[in-house]
Amino acid sequence: MRREHLLPVILAVGLPLAAGCNHQPAQQAAGAGAAGPAVSVVKPERKGVTRVIEQPGAIQPIEEAELFARVPGYVSKIAADPGRNGVIDIGSRVKAGQVLAELSIPEVVEEANQKEALVKQAGAEVEQAKKALVAADAGVSSAEALVSEARAGLTRSQALYDRWQSELTRIGGLVRGGVIDAQTRDETQNQFKAAQAGRDEAAAKVSSAEAGVRKARADRDKTAADVTAAEAKQEVTRADARRLAALVGYGRIVAPFDGVVTRRAVSTGDFLNGTGKQGVFRVARTDPLRVVVHVPEADAGLVREGLEVRLTVQALANPKLTGKIARTSWSLEPGSRTLRTEIDLPNPDAAVRPGMYVYAGITVQLPEEWSVPAAAVGKAGDEFVVYRVVDGKAARTPVQIGHGDGRVTQVRRYKAPGATDWTAFTGSESVATPAATLTDGQTIAGP
Repeated sequence: MRREHLLPVILAVGLPLAAGCNHQPAQQAAGAGAAGPAVSVVKPERKGVTRVIEQPGAIQPIEEAELFARVPGYVSKIAADPGRNGVIDIGSRVKAGQVLAELSIPEVVEEANQKEALVKQAGAEVEQAKKALVAADAGVSSAEALVSEARAGLTRSQALYDRWQSELTRIGGLVRGGVIDAQTRDETQNQFKAAQAGRDEAAAKVSSAEAGVRKARADRDKTAADVTAAEAKQEVTRADARRLAALVGYGRIVAPFDGVVTRRAVSTGDFLNGTGKQGVFRVARTDPLRVVVHVPEADAGLVREGLEVRLTVQALANPKLTGKIARTSWSLEPGSRTLRTEIDLPNPDAAVRPGMYVYAGITVQLPEEWSVPAAAVGKAGDEFVVYRVVDGKAARTPVQIGHGDGRVTQVRRYKAPGATDWTAFTGSESVATPAATLTDGQTIAGP
């Protein structure tokens, strides 16, 4: 028989034989598929977790100031930069208080000179008022001395008055007794009247002297008020002079801190209107630097000041840096639901520059909690689940998880099928893993 006629016969006989020969291996393959990947059973263990929160970050100056002209004027000078043999420009390193540019403001300078002259004038007026007060005090003392003198005169006049009054009484008795004549009485009476007039005159002098004292004291009080007014005027002129001195000071634009000039927008001869809208220089403080990282809401509660942070800056020859968290915003950003976290990065050699790309890894050591292998936790819809081994079968169980590090995941409570309350893990539970290969009710072979 020819070869081409034998081929259909061979195929017809061979196919049933092949099917019969492969029947048992097919059953074995099916049985192997039913068994699936190896499943192990573990119990929760108390383990701590080293959580590393990795997020990109932004490098910023710790401080950055935009400098403005506060008074209108022409730029008369851009300060020299000794480190460059030129003038201050972008990249110039400056010190706090260093003059960057000067403005020509002659009218303000002249007004300041006028205010200083008014301060001197006011000071002279104060001195003059004080001397007048001294003179007024002397006038009061003089008037009080005149009062004392007048009172002494009144005392003498009163004594003379009393003498002649007594003498007149005595003489009158002698005249009535006929001892002496009436002429003597009349002479004595005239002496008495003269003493009375002298007494009245002395009393008037006392009143006049006391009035002089009152006037002198009033003059002194007025002079004291003049001193107070002159001192107040002096303070007003001093305050005005300080205001003008401040305006003159605004004619010098100075660096607020040690840093680098990152922007210059002025040249010699430019007119600056002093409205505060025209930036002149921008200075950035670059040691230390501020690294800003936005931590997701899920990890925000783990972040605290003092935690060590590993920083990676790809642009550097040695890209690995370390720092510590210096501060956080505490509250989350409303839109992104992230926590603004800042790390102060020392930068004494200026190797790191603001704007460089940085990747931050925040290391958090979490306390021990009940934990299972990470593969033992799965997801069913919106729930995390584990498969507890109950009566030799896998029971899908919703679980509340904590944090994980990729190897283990912390588990806190679970809800048994049909239960309404959550149950805390105790470590006695049996959990099958890996969860991705398990189904609810699947038979789990004993260990």
